[in-house]
Amino acid sequence: MSQSLSELQPTITTARLTLDAPSPADDPAMRDMFSDVHTMAYLRFKTKEENGGWTIPEIVSRREDHSKLIVDRTGSCYYIHDKATGELAGVMGANKINRADRNADVGIIMRKKYWSGGYGSEAMYELMRGLFEDDKLHKIIYETTEKNDGMRGFLEKACGIPLTYIKKDELMCTATHKWVSFYVYAIFEEDWPRIKVALLERIRARAAKHANKA
Repeated sequence: MSQSLSELQPTITTARLTLDAPSPADDPAMRDMFSDVHTMAYLRFKTKEENGGWTIPEIVSRREDHSKLIVDRTGSCYYIHDKATGELAGVMGANKINRADRNADVGIIMRKKYWSGGYGSEAMYELMRGLFEDDKLHKIIYETTEKNDGMRGFLEKACGIPLTYIKKDELMCTATHKWVSFYVYAIFEEDWPRIKVALLERIRARAAKHANKA
């Protein structure tokens, strides 16, 4: 009997989140998230807004593609849920894992309401911990857009990772009719012990600050 997605990629539980395998139950929430121009402010080329946003069949196809990566061990995909409410808070994963050369391309999208409070850091810590400590990767690559100051700040300031290179005018966004440049960051296995300590402290500080505001 073949293993289920949840067996191949078990749920990870953090202080405030659950990181789960893709599920059809989240298709409507995923469609809304990917179609939301506020959440996707720096990823407008993904919104399909010129066609009225994502359709459920398109979301299903996307989920099935990511599920196949999990089955083939060529990628991962975690649906991020707020543990307190069960709400879909975001999605993250390794879009491509090269196990022979021990590297992966990774990314994360969080609903705008979860941009503050350290939720993204909490999720990305677990993603990187798994890739470096469990999968024993040598390098992971983050690619973000030029204007995404939050993600670039996380990588440059929180993780202390310098910009590796720029992919200038890489694509034309059909929603804005503007060129999009990508900023690429490489994190190596020797960077992880230092980053791990920094992120754990950041997570504790952000969670405490958010709790005080609640």
